[in-house]
Amino acid sequence: MMPTYFLNSHVRRYLCLAIAFVLLLAAAACGQEASDAAQKRYNLVGKVVSIDKRGKMVTVAHQEIPGLMAAMTMPFMLKTEWALDVLNPGDQISAALIVEGSRTWLEEPVVTRQENTASAPPAAAAAAATTSSPLTTIRSAGDQLPSFKLVNQDGVAIDTQRYAGRALLLTFIYTRCPLPDYCILMNDNFAEINQRLSERPGLEAKTQLLSISIDPEHDTPQVMREHGLKLLKNNSKKFERWEFATGTAREVRAVAEYFGLHYEGQNDQIIHSLRTAIIAPDGKIFKIYHGNEWTAPEALRDLEAALSLHRESLLAA
Repeated sequence: MMPTYFLNSHVRRYLCLAIAFVLLLAAAACGQEASDAAQKRYNLVGKVVSIDKRGKMVTVAHQEIPGLMAAMTMPFMLKTEWALDVLNPGDQISAALIVEGSRTWLEEPVVTRQENTASAPPAAAAAAATTSSPLTTIRSAGDQLPSFKLVNQDGVAIDTQRYAGRALLLTFIYTRCPLPDYCILMNDNFAEINQRLSERPGLEAKTQLLSISIDPEHDTPQVMREHGLKLLKNNSKKFERWEFATGTAREVRAVAEYFGLHYEGQNDQIIHSLRTAIIAPDGKIFKIYHGNEWTAPEALRDLEAALSLHRESLLAA
């Protein structure tokens, strides 16, 4: 006959395991509920204005989204890749708009083909014309960055050639951008990179950050300086490593179009795609990020790789 004390300890052990299992299930359920609560879904209906397949972005002139925003034209990340291959400007689209923290994207798209493009909104025709423009050239690693003239936050004329000898990380923003996963995210990523560079003096000395405004009419050098100081926590000395540039409408568009970034003004907003690039110390493109899915650690690794490759080429010469 089994001793009573052994039976009790045996039962106690299984009881403890059962309780632990129940607690684990409860914790998982709570975690799932918290995740569901953090993620919100809205129904989006609108007309396609333009498509950026490489950046996985679609710009939609959408109807009012109750509880979220008024009717407007905005770019969205589209994670359903087949839709990127079939969408055309002027098509009608309905989809689930997912909002999760600072990220937004479209899922479950339903596309209705519009054969008569004459009824498409004016912005669609402009976007289509821009997309098919001869100026739209797909840039790739190894292309030489031309000399572009701009003005920095201090009103000083600058030239992209001035960064020769350093790895240049550049992106495009505008200070009034309201989208958390567009310009605001680019600012946050650059701020994180800038902070991490300050912890690595060797890399910081060989790296330059540059944020270029695509809203030169509003983003004057003074506005860019104020914007930059907020991101630099009022440390103006850090402008040496992170400059904020603007210029004439022609100058800014020349830089943007070189990298395949398209933008059009609409009321107080600018409808735009995203481009961030790393230029190697020899002035050649090392990498271009299409969209907003890149991260600060990824960019830092690529900056190091660009510098390392440059050192190797110098030693081999």
